[in-house]
Amino acid sequence: MTPHRKVHALVDAVAAGDLRAFEELYRLTSPKLYGIVLRLLRRPELASEAMRQAYRRVRSDAHTLRQNEDPVCWMVSIARGCALDMAWKRPVGDAFEPFDAAQRGNDPIASPHRSPALTRLLTCLGRLPEERRRMLLLAFYDGWSYEALSVYFDAPAPAIRAWMARSIHQLGEFLGRRS
Repeated sequence: MTPHRKVHALVDAVAAGDLRAFEELYRLTSPKLYGIVLRLLRRPELASEAMRQAYRRVRSDAHTLRQNEDPVCWMVSIARGCALDMAWKRPVGDAFEPFDAAQRGNDPIASPHRSPALTRLLTCLGRLPEERRRMLLLAFYDGWSYEALSVYFDAPAPAIRAWMARSIHQLGEFLGRRS
């Protein structure tokens, strides 16, 4: 069984109330999700709380996963959403400053041991213009908001949204083709 199908089967079992399936799903997916939320929140205690919220949502919303949907992407979007919600709800004195990245986590892009999927994604990112590639990486890899990107790139937020949408569409086209 492919990992995609295995995760999908586990989510289906979780939707049916199978606690062992939930434990297995957590074991298989939590390292990836934790890396994402830690990268966004930069504090382990906040990342742990975001993970708890994310897995509560996964468990309660497992029945909403469609058969043709990628379960890992679905879970990543839930975890990312929980992390961003937590970042946005911080008190003003504890606001996330995207320009200060003093705490660096393990960087999968810098690792010499990349998965074939990551290598393919990086190849596709390399086909984008430098500014658009940087914009995507800052948004999805470092968690920058449209507003922060707008300040950094000295462009209005609606333009940033449009550029991001076009870049994501281009990436989808590149990934759809075999390189």
